[in-house]
Amino acid sequence: MPVTVADIGGTNARFAISSPKSLRLQHVTYLRCADFAGVEDAYAHFLASVPEAIKQGEDARTPHVLSLAVAGPVNAELVEVSNNHWQFAKHQLMANLQLDGLLVINDFTAQSLAQSSILSGEIGTGHEQLLDGRPDIAAPLLVIGPGTGLGVSALIPLPEGPLPIEGEGGNIRFAPQTDIEHDLDAFMRKRTEHVIAEHLASGPGLEAIYAFLIQGKNAKPAQQADRFMSADQFMSADQIGATALAEAGICRDAVDLMFGILGSVMADHVLTIGCWRGAVIAGGIVPRLAPLIDASPFAQRFRAVGAMSHLLANVPVWLSTDADAGLKGARAALDNPYLKHRLLTA
Repeated sequence: MPVTVADIGGTNARFAISSPKSLRLQHVTYLRCADFAGVEDAYAHFLASVPEAIKQGEDARTPHVLSLAVAGPVNAELVEVSNNHWQFAKHQLMANLQLDGLLVINDFTAQSLAQSSILSGEIGTGHEQLLDGRPDIAAPLLVIGPGTGLGVSALIPLPEGPLPIEGEGGNIRFAPQTDIEHDLDAFMRKRTEHVIAEHLASGPGLEAIYAFLIQGKNAKPAQQADRFMSADQFMSADQIGATALAEAGICRDAVDLMFGILGSVMADHVLTIGCWRGAVIAGGIVPRLAPLIDASPFAQRFRAVGAMSHLLANVPVWLSTDADAGLKGARAALDNPYLKHRLLTA
């Protein structure tokens, strides 16, 4: 059986077949997490759809291995997918799926591995440059992506291969920078005690920003921090994005506000890790909203960080437009010298 790779986020689960000898993907399949009870059900559904010609190809006699990229922390035996109802115990999953090997990594570790060509100066067709710079080729590369949550990782270039930094950078505290962001922070604190970056730089964050703006427009000043949206006012992130692309107004203001926050969050991570090689925005909602980035505060907020602004001025930013990057990174993880030792075997 060939290698199976999967990329599990808060909303979607992506599966594909690869080869122990190649990074090429076959039978790429997208599923909605809400349609399945968990990884086992989704995997069984996917496997049943794989053509026999692929299952019984040249790799039919190789060990059956699953490389699974999952949103959220993955170090414990029990893995709970962030922003999702799925959870699983690694060894139990191996037994139930009759696997010979299982590798579980963070989804943005996979996304970062898919960007490793940038470390060697190879900018492929799956990347669009958003900001120019003069990168330090020996420094780490930041990889970040607003989707259902906010994924963050980094790649450190080392002689043996890229070392991925795994963390939960989307959970850093939100640090408002403008008057309207302070008002937004107060609005969000009516909903949650701890306002974090992914509450705002994400699809649900875009919805929250829109709710804040629409209620600020319709409410009297004394009501602004207390009122919440009625059902008929709600717009999904997809609806907000589509409207913002079509016309100026509150939806576009919401996108601008989100991009400004994203710029600041990215700058904080670049400064913290020292990602002078550059930054990549990968996956999630940004590719659909890309036409609005240039006119937004994103670049100004990413570059203007006070005393260290001169450092950010040299950091290039790319947008990854490869929808299958997470799957490719999950496959690359099996060969990565810093991850392959995590492979659980039967």
